[in-house]
Amino acid sequence: MALVFMLALSIDPSTPGKGGFGIYVVLSAYLVGAAVMIMIAWRSWWWEFRLAPWVHAIDTFAFVLAVYFSEAGKADFNSPFMALTAFLLISATLRWGWFAVAWTSVTLVTVNVIIGAGLFAFGLPIDPYRYGRRLMYLGVLSLMMVWLSGEQRGPRSAPMPRTPGTPGERRNAILVDTLTFARVALQARGAAIAVPHGEEPWTELLRDSGYAVIVDRLGPEALDGSFGEPDRAALIDLARGRRITSRASSYPLALSGPINAPLAEHCGINEAMIVTFETAAGPGQLLIWGIPDMCVDDLPLVETIGRHLSTELDREDLAELAQAASAAALRDALARDLHDSVAQFLAGTLFRLEALSRWIREGHDPTAEINDLKTALRREQGELRAMIQRLRRGEEGDRRTDLVEEMETLLGEMSQHWHIAVRLDAQVRPMPVSIGLAHELRQVLREAVANAARHGCCREVVVSVSTGGPGLTLRIADDGEGFPADSPPPRPRSISERVEALGGTLSICHNHPGALLEIALPNRIA
Repeated sequence: MALVFMLALSIDPSTPGKGGFGIYVVLSAYLVGAAVMIMIAWRSWWWEFRLAPWVHAIDTFAFVLAVYFSEAGKADFNSPFMALTAFLLISATLRWGWFAVAWTSVTLVTVNVIIGAGLFAFGLPIDPYRYGRRLMYLGVLSLMMVWLSGEQRGPRSAPMPRTPGTPGERRNAILVDTLTFARVALQARGAAIAVPHGEEPWTELLRDSGYAVIVDRLGPEALDGSFGEPDRAALIDLARGRRITSRASSYPLALSGPINAPLAEHCGINEAMIVTFETAAGPGQLLIWGIPDMCVDDLPLVETIGRHLSTELDREDLAELAQAASAAALRDALARDLHDSVAQFLAGTLFRLEALSRWIREGHDPTAEINDLKTALRREQGELRAMIQRLRRGEEGDRRTDLVEEMETLLGEMSQHWHIAVRLDAQVRPMPVSIGLAHELRQVLREAVANAARHGCCREVVVSVSTGGPGLTLRIADDGEGFPADSPPPRPRSISERVEALGGTLSICHNHPGALLEIALPNRIA
């Protein structure tokens, strides 16, 4: 802009204003200084950042003097006043935001007022109309720029990559995609990510040099030192001990002195951009080097990449934990189902086979008992197939069934299988419940009746089910041997786990004779 200003003055046929030909000297000196500053800023991001406020101050006073000394007479529309003022305010907006715009505006108004007052005090020629109009324009333009710069929502950044795949199984893919994105977005020669590996003591190191991503594992001593404050990007120069660090609600901070950057030292990089990010497993760091024209304007994008990494890795850890918890719950449910159905059925079948052996030795016809065993085996095979189908297609929680009918069918089978009397007392018929709840209660009944027959040696079991009040209540009473009087009744593990999973309560007490189990389930389950 100074060059254009000087060319405009040189081709203007009118005589230069108050400064005469001295204005050319001022502008020439300014052009030389500007050229030197461009070379410095081009070669060093450090000096470009440190000298920016001083250069802005020089621009302000140089343009004010140039405007004043170049004006001739009343050539108001030939004055570069508005163009140079807009340049200074836009420059402050892009560099520092609304606070710098406000300071630049105050400085321009103050300098113009001082010059105008000085001209008036010494009786020098001044046009009050034009002078007042310029101050008014300057004030309005300053207010507009302060408002516009204050409305900025932050720097724009490229959209972060979205890694496809199943959540919980994408950790390495996320690291590779983000590493490649950072290198390509900043046109860098290379990038590296160091992240902790869960509960293991080592650190995973991924390096992307543009040809391939190399993955390595480092011991706990390889990256000796702190990664620094999370979510804060920085430009670093290890050799010169220089760094510029971003801050949450302020302009970046330039610091000199020794730099603790273990990842950069391990990779043998002297000048780069780094950002530390937090994960559930511990802090990690992203290092990017070989960035052309690297400057503080790149800090927001690097911070965004760091936050993206932190969020995505935490989501993966949560998904992985959820998968592990789901798998553990499935294993526990499968173990309970196998115990309460297959294991108890096989135990009952073993008792019946022993009884059948005695029956045969006594000379009786075993055909009827063998047919009953065959029927029971087919029925248990059907139960196993139904359980396999539920595992394949998932729980059908939206379907409902009549709990009383399900229990009557099951208790009839249990009575025939264990050769005991089993009776159901239901106050409400029908009693619709979800498929999942019906399955759980069927398994509870299987386990309870089998325990009463095997361990309590009972002759009869009475099952009662009712709804109302707090929810669904299931009572299972037998007339067997019960529990020893001098010790508390033991809690069957399988039944306890099922009731707890349903959010209910289990009470076990003596029945005189026998034992009594009472299960209460809340309304939201029943």
